[in-house]
Amino acid sequence: MADSFVRALLVTNPKSGHGGVDLTDVVTILQANAWDITVRQKLHGDMATDLAREAVEQGFNVIVDCGGDGTLSEIVNGVAGTDIAVGTLPGGTANVWAHEMGISEKLPEAAMQLVTATRRRVDVGHVDVNGKHGTYFLLMAGLGIDAAVMARVNKKLKNRIGKLAIGVAAIGALPDVTVAPVHIELDGAYWQGKVSQIVIGNTRRYAGFTSMTPEAYANDGQLDVCLITATTPLFGLRQLASLTLRGKVSHAAAEIYRAANIVVRSPVLFPIETDGGVIDLDDKDLTPDGVVYTFRSVAQAVSVLVPRTYQGDLFEPATIETRAPLAPLKPTAHQKALATSNGSRTVEQLRKEAKWFHQRYQVLSIGGDMFTAAREKDGQVVKVVITPETTLKAGAESEYRPLWGQLTALSAEDIVRIKGIKGSVKRSIIAYRVKCMGPAALRSLQAG
Repeated sequence: MADSFVRALLVTNPKSGHGGVDLTDVVTILQANAWDITVRQKLHGDMATDLAREAVEQGFNVIVDCGGDGTLSEIVNGVAGTDIAVGTLPGGTANVWAHEMGISEKLPEAAMQLVTATRRRVDVGHVDVNGKHGTYFLLMAGLGIDAAVMARVNKKLKNRIGKLAIGVAAIGALPDVTVAPVHIELDGAYWQGKVSQIVIGNTRRYAGFTSMTPEAYANDGQLDVCLITATTPLFGLRQLASLTLRGKVSHAAAEIYRAANIVVRSPVLFPIETDGGVIDLDDKDLTPDGVVYTFRSVAQAVSVLVPRTYQGDLFEPATIETRAPLAPLKPTAHQKALATSNGSRTVEQLRKEAKWFHQRYQVLSIGGDMFTAAREKDGQVVKVVITPETTLKAGAESEYRPLWGQLTALSAEDIVRIKGIKGSVKRSIIAYRVKCMGPAALRSLQAG
C-alpha cells in the first residue's frame, strides 16, 4: 500500500475454515513493513460488523478479514460508506473473494500482497425484505434453493470436510425447492414468470467453483440478475450439471439481466442468503400481499485492497477516457414516463418549452441510466435522468463527451454542475450537460 502509515485491525474467526488461521508469519511480515497491527477475534455472529464500526471510530485505516467470506461480509456491513480500506487473508472454506482477487492461499504470500496492494473502490449490493432486515453484500445474494442449502449446512461438518458439506446440504434441500410466479422490476422494466432461484451478483464466482453471473463487474454501479426458470426436476438436474461441469448456467433454463435497482414481488416466502449467510425470515414476513425483496447497487461504497498483480476482469475501467463503449441501453419505463406524461410530447419538445437552469449538486448514488443527487443550496434530493443526448465534462481540460452508458465515470460525493430542465415526474431532472468538479471541490470552496 502507498500509505505512509498503516494502522490495521485484523479480524479472525476461530470457527472458520479448519479452526481459524495462524497469523504468526503474517504479523511478522506486516510489522516488518511498518504496519501497526491489532488482532481481534469474532466470537459470535455479526460481531465483525461491530468490530469494523469500532475500527472506523478508533482511527484505523485498514481492516483485514482473516475469517472467510462470512466475516468479510460482516466487515463490509460495518464500513460501507467510509474510507477505511478492507483487505483479505484467506481463512475460510470457500474464500470466494480471495479467489476473485487472486489472493494467494499461502498466508505469507498473501501478507506480501497486502503490503504492496492498491486501493480500489467497489460497489456493494443492499437488500431488504418488506423494508426490514436490511443488509449489504459484497459478492452476491440468493433467493430460493441456495439459501435453503446454506440454511442446512452443518458448520461442524463444514469445518471437517469443507465444500463437500454444502453438497450434503444440497441433497437434503432438494425436496424443499420452491417454484413460484414472481413479478420483477429491473430499473423500470418488468419481468414476470415462474422461478426456482434468483441470484443477484455483484461479482462473478458462485459457491467457489462456478459462476451464475459471469459478466458482472464490481465497479459499474449495477447488479447482475440471474433468474433460474428451471421448474421441473429434469430442468433442475440439467442446470446443476451445467453449473458443475461447464462452470456456468444453462441458458435453456436461465435468463440474465443487469440493473441498479431490482424489486422482486413473490406470493411465497423465498429463503434468502447474502454472501453465504442466511437472513432469518419467518411467517410474519409473509404478508397478505406477499413478500417484497428490494435490491439496489450502492456505487463505490467500499474501498478494498487489491494485489498489484491482479489480472482479472472484475473491474470495468472507471473513466470515460479508458472505458470501452457500452451497447446502447433501452429507455426505462421512468424515462418513457418523462417523455410521454405530458400528452404525446417528446423529451426534446419538453426541452424547447421548459426553462433551463444551472445548479450544483452532490452525487449520492449511481444507477444504470440515472443518479440521485442532493442540491447544494438546500439539500433537496432529486433523480437525475440521463438520455442519449446528455454529455459530461469530467475535468477542466477535457471536452464534453456522451454520458449515456458511461455513468461509472461519476462517483458518489462528486460535485457536479447540471444544465437541465425539470422532469414531469416529481423531483426529477432531465440532464443536458453535466460538469464534474470532483469530490474535493465543495470542501476546498468552503475552506476558502
